Amino acid sequence: MLNNWFYSHSTWDIAALVCFTVVVFPLIGLYFFHKWVNWHAREEDTSMTGLSYALCGGIYAVVLAFVAVGTYESMDKSTSIASEEANSLSALAYDTAGLPTPLALKVRYDIDAYIDTVTQKEWPAQQAYQMDDSNYELGWQQVRNISLDLSNYQPANNGQANVKTDMVRLINNLFSARRARLLAARAHLPDAVWQMLIFGLCLVAVYIYLFGPHSFRIHMAVTSLTMLSIGLVFTLIIALDYPFRGDLSVSDESYIGVKTVADHAFSELETPPATLPNAKN
Repeated sequence: MLNNWFYSHSTWDIAALVCFTVVVFPLIGLYFFHKWVNWHAREEDTSMTGLSYALCGGIYAVVLAFVAVGTYESMDKSTSIASEEANSLSALAYDTAGLPTPLALKVRYDIDAYIDTVTQKEWPAQQAYQMDDSNYELGWQQVRNISLDLSNYQPANNGQANVKTDMVRLINNLFSARRARLLAARAHLPDAVWQMLIFGLCLVAVYIYLFGPHSFRIHMAVTSLTMLSIGLVFTLIIALDYPFRGDLSVSDESYIGVKTVADHAFSELETPPATLPNAKN
């Protein structure tokens, strides 16, 4: 339920909620800790606390950075996967120029239908994290139809044979890219990683409590700024955790672009110029 809220709101809304949570709760804890533990006692051991905090905070910072970079790389990889699938569709559409007209029209129609399925049905399902196989069976069937049409096609000359070979390779690439996209849409950080990050956040807060500054306001300011910086990184991790969800999700524009450009190109090729003899009016 919390995931659904995160990815149905803007990144700024997520940042506001996360930062508010990770700042306010540690400040409440600091208030009670300051009342229960005398700051003079903490001040005497500040040097020891500082050494221990440097080690703990450093380890936590490395882990936090590692997770943030990992989610960014996952997002970047997912974008590349979607682009690879779109590029395979584009190449298939243009290679149909070497096929007999009836088959070429059928393959281009199937490619258009597949792009419509991806952008109008599968993309909303990915954004809602509805990853049931039934939501993606139509797309698989459409790819199989294109593959069967090409497999049953018997080239009449070497040129057509080369075209068929290239298109069969592209179909295999399309299958692989589609499978990789659906796997990437399911990928996210395991719960154990989030538990570790939250536990580490609590440790950092406790270490800050152990310092004994003369001014309680300064102590609150340092705690707030430290927690705020961690909250911003948490926001980044959440925004990138599911590559196909939220404001920063992978876009379907590459698929729409393939359909728009291919339709425009082939509409010109399939419409004879009016200046040619026997051209249709």
